[in-house]
Amino acid sequence: MNQPPVRSAAGDSQQTISLTSSTPRAGSADGNKPTFIFAGGGTGGHLYPGLAVANELLGILPDAQIVFACSNRQIDRRILDPLPLAVVAQPVRPFPGGIGQIPGFVWAYLESALLAQDMLRDLRPAAVLGLGGFAAGPVLSRAALVGIPTAMLNPDAVPGKANRLLARKADVIFTQFPQTAEAFPPSCRQKVRCVGCPIRAEIIGASRLEAIRHFGLEEGKKTLLVFGGSLSAESISLSLERLGDDLAGLRDCWQVLHVSASLRAGRIEQSLSDRGMLCRTLQYCQRMDLAYAVADLVLCRAGAVSVAELSATACPAVLMPYPHHADQHQRLNAVAQQQAGSAVVVEDSKDPAINACRLKKTLVGLMKDPLTLEKMRRSTAGLAGSGSAGKVAHWLAEKVRG
Repeated sequence: MNQPPVRSAAGDSQQTISLTSSTPRAGSADGNKPTFIFAGGGTGGHLYPGLAVANELLGILPDAQIVFACSNRQIDRRILDPLPLAVVAQPVRPFPGGIGQIPGFVWAYLESALLAQDMLRDLRPAAVLGLGGFAAGPVLSRAALVGIPTAMLNPDAVPGKANRLLARKADVIFTQFPQTAEAFPPSCRQKVRCVGCPIRAEIIGASRLEAIRHFGLEEGKKTLLVFGGSLSAESISLSLERLGDDLAGLRDCWQVLHVSASLRAGRIEQSLSDRGMLCRTLQYCQRMDLAYAVADLVLCRAGAVSVAELSATACPAVLMPYPHHADQHQRLNAVAQQQAGSAVVVEDSKDPAINACRLKKTLVGLMKDPLTLEKMRRSTAGLAGSGSAGKVAHWLAEKVRG
């Protein structure tokens, strides 16, 4: 029997998983360990909630075997490789943006569908959890077809194209926002359970002093944390570059921690350093818990996970929702924070000059206003969901059949 290419995320060597055609019971790869497949990836916004659920599930079922069926994007490896998890990288691609991409998309999907068939036959999981995005499709669809219990995470205010298509195949849909149910077809709305966005437990309660030492920052200064999500945000970096003089004017009391893979990030650091302002730049941050712990103000996109983590860590924020989504779901993600007063939304005009002008008024204005910042921090109370990851994990654990 062909076995799926399961590898250890901790390295290139394959992790040993007993896969046999004579598995004694469903939900167990070796007859003893309950097995679950988490399908999805392509962005941190899909993977991080899944990791939070996985951690809670292992707390309930310590001997559980969890396999991540992700995309083959670099971000998936960057997030999953340091962790002791079994990972299967699928060839599946995003929905085609043009006619010329259709053949490649179809071929990659068919390959992934065959891989999903092998995985489900050999691993015989107790349940499949779809994490969202194009990489969830093959496994979740096949699992529903063969009668394996399926669930789906949808932390965004509005479901994306993949989740809208998969909604009919899922037994239950876990959402962050109550209003999300209305965005699904009427036949799917009874499946929706609003539990909040699963976030990693380690995000909360990190030490500010440890963060200062970790990033090489100064203890007596406030910190502006800037990040664009797991795939970065070029327009934020462009806008920040144009604010060099305005930011440098606050060098006596502020410093910058900039997480960005943009080529401009290094130029921004050098420019601010030349003006006497401390700026640390990271292409990717493995310790976002420390980044939030040191942040006095955050400038970022409004991805569902980012919004949830900002609430959980009580970080005031200036949110610049990604402007290219037709449904503008990032803007809707930010509504609760803006209404509560814990965040200010600045539209990304796609013109760096206009963005810089808007941020000069809003971002730099907040950096000069400690009383408003403290009021924004207090306004985050009660926004973060409680026990979201545990609620999803308990649903999965209930599917283990003895």
